[in-house]
Amino acid sequence: MRTLRHLAPVLLGGLILAGCSGGSQTDGTAPVTPTAATDTASAAPPATTAPPATAAPTSTPTASPTATVSATPDRVMPALHGRTYEEARAEFTRRGLSAARLTTAAQHKDVTLSRDHDAWYVCASSPRPGAPLSAATTVTVNLAKDFSDCTTSFHGYLHQENDPAYTPPPAGS
Repeated sequence: MRTLRHLAPVLLGGLILAGCSGGSQTDGTAPVTPTAATDTASAAPPATTAPPATAAPTSTPTASPTATVSATPDRVMPALHGRTYEEARAEFTRRGLSAARLTTAAQHKDVTLSRDHDAWYVCASSPRPGAPLSAATTVTVNLAKDFSDCTTSFHGYLHQENDPAYTPPPAGS
């Protein structure tokens, strides 16, 4: 009985998968159906033939999108995590992106960015690395003064005592 309990989900999953993969079942089902299904099957091959014909002309002008694809790496969000803000701006310039698109925010709610935050570290960015950048996309980088602070967070606060949800331990403990 116990073995049956453990095998039942496996057997049920196997039956479901067997029903989903049924390439031979579909072929066996098609002749059994009435001639209306055969007419539908006859109509299907021309529809199947039409997309490859459409795909061929699309493939011919692929040279233009390929040229766009070669320019695309410059229009993709670079990985900035772990770099200083100054290095992040230099990476944008190197890729031909305007550094004016970069906006900054503190990584933690209880930290205020200083005016001179060029040496602060990028903890996160929005959009994420690899995301496409349109001409209107503004990039926000979250900065921390020390790189080790990038992984420290108490509900978004750098210092646990600043977290409103924090309850200090009793004084006698």
